[in-house]
Amino acid sequence: MALDGMFLHHLKKEIEGGAIGTRVDRIYQPGKEELVFVLRSQSGCRRLFLSARAGGARINFTLSSPENPKQPPMFCMLLRKHLSGARLSAVRQPELERMLILDFDTVNDFGDRVTKSLAAEIMGKYSNIILIDENGKIIDAIKRVDAGMSSERLVLPGLAYKMPPPQGKVCLLSSDAGSIAERIKSIPSDMKLPKALLSATQGISPVVCRELQYITGRGSELDVRGMDEAQFERLGFFLGRLAETVRSCSGVPYMAVDAATKKPLDFSFINMLQYGSGAAVSRKESF
Repeated sequence: MALDGMFLHHLKKEIEGGAIGTRVDRIYQPGKEELVFVLRSQSGCRRLFLSARAGGARINFTLSSPENPKQPPMFCMLLRKHLSGARLSAVRQPELERMLILDFDTVNDFGDRVTKSLAAEIMGKYSNIILIDENGKIIDAIKRVDAGMSSERLVLPGLAYKMPPPQGKVCLLSSDAGSIAERIKSIPSDMKLPKALLSATQGISPVVCRELQYITGRGSELDVRGMDEAQFERLGFFLGRLAETVRSCSGVPYMAVDAATKKPLDFSFINMLQYGSGAAVSRKESF
């Protein structure tokens, strides 16, 4: 299961609707790579959970209250110093990257109004949560990355914050769906359609790629070289529908559960017809 940039785009809207204008009341770090922000408004408090765990990185509202260590970790204390009482003013997502940037209005040591940001990067084993000052410099991160760990991007206090390296993929928000279909059509290999979609499209997950194959091929597996013009036209049509769903944030949260074992299989912002009778797909109340 993967939290992709398109699903995160819907989460962004949900967080904006429930948290913009709230103030940071409390900050906890229940796990080595997990944070809980208690956000207060006139109507009460909400808990925003952030995780940079390789196998479970995410950001979402939660009702649970995890047990916290008696002594808060250093990163937690640093966040409290910089963000306690701050007001959440914006939630940003660069295109469909798997990251959200939370902007907080606060005051610095001189009493000046400034905006500090928290970048939640949801990128598998490279996931991170990074605190950035008003000048775009890193204050600290839940995972520091030095030269011995990466030659491309350092994440250390005092360095300028840089976006993760671009992957050269096409963003559905700013590109014509037909052009993506044409790009896939030109791939010189027998690559399966889901893999081709995954390699060409920004912010898309394997389950969405498989769903596009399912509805394009009417239930059949497809490889790019074996597709005919009618199938490419269908692919362009369904990519266009997907793009509109993402632009308008009109998707809804679905969960697929294995019909036999009752274990979760996947989640998405679109229905998952690909599982057929092998799974029970249900709509959920919240992303």
